[in-house]
Amino acid sequence: MNMAVEIHKQLDEKADLKLIKKIINLYEKLKNEDDDELMSFEDMKAFMHDLVGESTPADSVRIYRDRENITQKELALKSGIKQQHISEIERGIRPIGVATAKKLASALNCDYRSLL
Repeated sequence: MNMAVEIHKQLDEKADLKLIKKIINLYEKLKNEDDDELMSFEDMKAFMHDLVGESTPADSVRIYRDRENITQKELALKSGIKQQHISEIERGIRPIGVATAKKLASALNCDYRSLL
């Protein structure tokens, strides 16, 4: 039986079958390390939107910081942005401009566009 259909059944058919197929396809590409087949930034952004819904810049900064396993204070030191500002960004109080996004992205090892 098709792996996506089996997963769909195990989830009591509450999940979107197309999305399950996309996830399996991405997993297979990453598992096989087929660099020619990896998604572009725009494709990955669209995929993640389908997967988790709309995310805010605050969510993105927090997720990337968690991925790097660093504190706000450590991010402040790496990026040159005040820790208080990072806290405000993560709480959605302070907007992220392009210059700030580039500094954060450099410290978080990600594309700055994913923080806007």
